[in-house]
Parts: sequence; C-alpha cells; structure tokens
Amino acid sequence: MNGERHTYVIELILEMRKHGWLWTEEYCWHKKNCYPGKWPNRFRDAWERCLHFTKRRRFNMYQEAVMVPMGDWAEARLKNLSETDRRRDESRVNSGFGKNVSNWLGRDKVYPTNVLHMATECSNRAHSAVFPVGLPEWFIKLFTVEGDLVLDPFMGSGTTGVAAKGLCRDYVGIEVMPEYVVEAQERIVATEPGCPSRFGKEFAGGLYETILTSSAHDI
Repeated sequence: MNGERHTYVIELILEMRKHGWLWTEEYCWHKKNCYPGKWPNRFRDAWERCLHFTKRRRFNMYQEAVMVPMGDWAEARLKNLSETDRRRDESRVNSGFGKNVSNWLGRDKVYPTNVLHMATECSNRAHSAVFPVGLPEWFIKLFTVEGDLVLDPFMGSGTTGVAAKGLCRDYVGIEVMPEYVVEAQERIVATEPGCPSRFGKEFAGGLYETILTSSAHDI
C-alpha cells in the first residue's frame, strides 16, 4: 500500500491487547502452492499469520493430538550416540537452552513447530479467501476435544464447520452474506460426521440448517 506493507496486523495485535487479550502465540501457515505473481518492490506471499489470543494464561491445549512423525533423520542420528548426546548439552552462549539427544530414543513422534506447511484450497471457488480444511482441523485438534463447541464468527463457505463436524465437535457459524450461508450449509450437511453414533440425522442436517440460516438474518 503506497509502496510499503500495511500495518493492519500489527495494529490488530496492539488493539486486542488493549482490550485485555493475551497474544499467546503466532503460527505461520506456509502455503506450499501459493499464487504466482510479481511486484516491483517485493516477492509473492507464501505464508499467512494465524494469531492466537486468549483471555487467560492457562487454557486447554492438547499438544499430543497434533504430534508429527520423527522423520527419516532419526534412524541415522540416533544409531550411535556420543557421550555428549547422552547428557544435557548446555548452550555455549549461556542462553539457558540445552538438549539431551538420548531423550529421542524410543520415540516415533515429536511435537510440531509453529509453522504449518499446507497447500492452499484450489477446488472451492465459492469464496475469495478459502483455506484448506486441514488448517482449521489442526487448530481444532490442538485446542478442543470431542463434544466441544467450535465458534466461527466469520463463517464464509463453511470450511471450519466441515472440519468441526468431521472431528466430532459441535459447531456454530456466523455469516452476514446469504449466498455464503447457502454454500456453507450445503457443504456441512454433505460432510459425514466423524462419529455417527453421537451425531444423528437431526444433527447432520436440521440443527446445522437452523444455525446457519438464522445467523444470516439475525445479525
């Protein structure tokens, strides 16, 4: 904008903090197939911020639900451990950080980083800012358990609702554009629930229809 990056994200963070929200974490969505483009003063964007705000310092976070495979490096790296690898090796700059490589023995999964590598959504043309189902799925797994309620105040075409239903979470979506409500309703109703025994026919159709239809007219 006028030759420089817009500061709206920074302004949002500062404003949220003024209203009592804690800026707990910032995740980075790396778009593996970002849209091509060329600008005279910068390169194309291949990532987006995912900001995490909370009202409390302690909150539910189920890190084990999003663990990832160790990777091929582990077999060779852990095969022959040195003496240093078998004890906590402190940082040479006295930062307080250190590592004990032997703690990785016997593990097949590790905790992920805060960078999410996911391709953009190409098949959904019903909305101008579509993200892959895998993105809300990751956060839903991280911060909720089955039966919890997921609220999406900017529903759009219903991608978060699709993810929530597939993971056995209840879902409420809010959207002011009637055409998006219709699209979201069709997508969510067509999604198979992750646990059919808990969500019957009424949940798969009628309940969602009531939420989505009313959300567009009551706001």
